[in-house]
Amino acid sequence: MKTDYLIIGCGASSMSFLDTMLAETDATFVIVDKRDAPGGHWNDAYPFVRLHQPSRYYGVASRPLGRDKINESGPNAGFFELASGTEVLAYFHTLMEEVYLASGRVTWLPMTEWRDDDEVVVNLMTGVEIPVEVDKAVVDGRRIGTEIPLTYKRRFKVAENVKCIPPNDLPRHAAGRSAFVVIGAGKTAMDSVLWLLRHGGDPDNITWVRPRDAWLLNRRRSQPGIEFFDDMFGGVARQMEILSEVEDLEQLGKALEAEGIWLRLDKTCTPEMMHMAVTSEGEVEALASVSNVVRMGHVTQIEAGRLVFQQGDFAIPTDALIIDCAASAAAANVTDRAPVFSDGRINLQMIRMTQPTFSAAVIAHLEATVQDDEVKRAATQVAPMIDTVTDWVDRRLTTIMNEARWKEIEGMPDWLGSCRLNAPAHALSALDPADEDKVAILNRIGAATPLACENMRRLLA
Repeated sequence: MKTDYLIIGCGASSMSFLDTMLAETDATFVIVDKRDAPGGHWNDAYPFVRLHQPSRYYGVASRPLGRDKINESGPNAGFFELASGTEVLAYFHTLMEEVYLASGRVTWLPMTEWRDDDEVVVNLMTGVEIPVEVDKAVVDGRRIGTEIPLTYKRRFKVAENVKCIPPNDLPRHAAGRSAFVVIGAGKTAMDSVLWLLRHGGDPDNITWVRPRDAWLLNRRRSQPGIEFFDDMFGGVARQMEILSEVEDLEQLGKALEAEGIWLRLDKTCTPEMMHMAVTSEGEVEALASVSNVVRMGHVTQIEAGRLVFQQGDFAIPTDALIIDCAASAAAANVTDRAPVFSDGRINLQMIRMTQPTFSAAVIAHLEATVQDDEVKRAATQVAPMIDTVTDWVDRRLTTIMNEARWKEIEGMPDWLGSCRLNAPAHALSALDPADEDKVAILNRIGAATPLACENMRRLLA
């Protein structure tokens, strides 16, 4: 088998890279994945999962996701729709069948893995090895992978007489239960608590194990489109102004919270974690109704009627249903700064903070249009996963530096302006240059950003 690019993994980032490369080159591609269907971790997601960000700028550049509508009810009322996991999976499956395979330039090999040392694809069912000659690059789409509740290796022991389930099984086991224990502080745990509350669960019957509280992003500030210009770009302006002034990271969190940019569940607890989970103010209000919060470190063992922690024991109802949401979204990717471009290899990394599909499209566009390797490397400094506020400052600075370099590449500003995965472009493309109020907001961003970068370097140092 011979191909221009061999892509390892068929998740969202890989498919975004492939989509842009198909549009901008005449190259051929082989995609290998251990799963039997495209879509990566979405194949193993819990049934009530939804995107954090609007569907309007998720997926691949060539095809919209969803119906581009504003929700009229629920905690996301007034905001752009958030695709369900089922919708996302169908989207990727359809792209593979109707677009990529139909192009005649893509070979899709499910249930296989790439063996770097031998340069062969191994069929996981039969063990048959297929040598592959790769002409241009091996593209590694696995680096942004996260732990998944359904498949991760549990880090605590569970007694045989205790019912402990991943959130995937919650709809099948919740009926008739009077007590629930949710383990985890991230978005999966929040989704599980919201599911229980939405279906009539009593917040007093929910015990929530949160080893660390988290700063959350206000969904109001991440809405694309000219109608949300003041919320999005006004939020960025205040963010840059605050970043140019704050003296320490604790002050940063509280200042962003005061502006409605960051949120938290418990005003009495200063969050240690920042995973960029996006929530609405309505969701935060619902989540805050659960008052039985346990902060005793990580669970080490679960027995009937008892949680065992690093810092002691905690009693729970003996018939409680335990929902394990302790898989880490950040996983091992917080420190991964393997360069995007190296000899014969492209590592799909985030080069705009927490925007994997957009980052993959930018990487593909650079690969397709820029010949100078040094320019490509300079424009793709890695912004890994985020675990703390310090990480957030570091990734924010990296993103700003990358975006400044993109503006210097011939033709790239126009490309960015037309890319549906580029959230700011949805509003900027509709901006009336005569709108003095909105132009003033952009001028504030421009004025504050250099000062913010200088202060971010000081904070990180």
